Amino acid sequence: MEENIKINFFKKIWYSIARPSRYGDLRKQGVGKAIKYIFSIIAILAIILAIIATVIQLNVVKEAISYLDEKLPEIKFKENTLTLENEEAVILDDSKIIQYFGNAIVINPLLEKQEAINKYKDLVTEKNRVIVFLNNEYVIISDKYNSESENEEGIENKKYEDVSKNFIKDMSYEYGKKDVIEYLKERTSYAYYIAQYFVVYFVTITFLYLIYIILISTSLWLVTKISKFKWTFKDSIMNTIYASTLSMIVYVLYMITSYFTSFKISFLDIISIAIIFVYLYIIIYKQKKEVKK
Repeated sequence: MEENIKINFFKKIWYSIARPSRYGDLRKQGVGKAIKYIFSIIAILAIILAIIATVIQLNVVKEAISYLDEKLPEIKFKENTLTLENEEAVILDDSKIIQYFGNAIVINPLLEKQEAINKYKDLVTEKNRVIVFLNNEYVIISDKYNSESENEEGIENKKYEDVSKNFIKDMSYEYGKKDVIEYLKERTSYAYYIAQYFVVYFVTITFLYLIYIILISTSLWLVTKISKFKWTFKDSIMNTIYASTLSMIVYVLYMITSYFTSFKISFLDIISIAIIFVYLYIIIYKQKKEVKK
């Protein structure tokens, strides 16, 4: 029967990282609490990443909106028809715009689709596509077009009427630049971005470490069986879960560092797994010493 030893969450983190000799006490908590522990760690790390990513992204968003407010001319959109007040083509390919939208933006309602493709395909790079807003439709040009110029595989176009019905209720209203800027500002919510990033990071870390834990704990259990070491499969799972603590923290610290610098590690997965194995080796070594005594 598992002993009911009370160890608070922060002590579990401390024991997992700095006190491998206390893994026996952690195992006595049971596999259910071990699973709850790892999901709690992942949730905390995911929320930290989400907050940092949100602050960075909202700075990008605010800069892009400010740039758009300055550079975007007066436009009019009514009954699925786009017009420019001064009828001069507008090209927005500043890095702020590309970082926010993922596209360079061209507004030229006077062109037809094929004219737009021929005229603006050179604005496409490996990092961005180009979206061209025409009179009654928009065209997205990707880098596939440049690499396979014989066809239009890299071209996507849609009529405004196919898209606007999902977003615009009053088709008789004439929308302008001010409406575009207000719409973008309304979407700069901290809660919205934090929730989005939290889900992404929580799922990513969970999926990654779930694979690690299953594979490593299964391998560990088989090794202990062969070596006649007295660990059950549950013991192997719990040891691997707690041994993953530092690995996850290192993984998240690397992600945070990569946000602010160009520092890259191509073999991060190997390092993450190696850290787990180091802890497991220490646990086995210490337990063997205790058995010999």
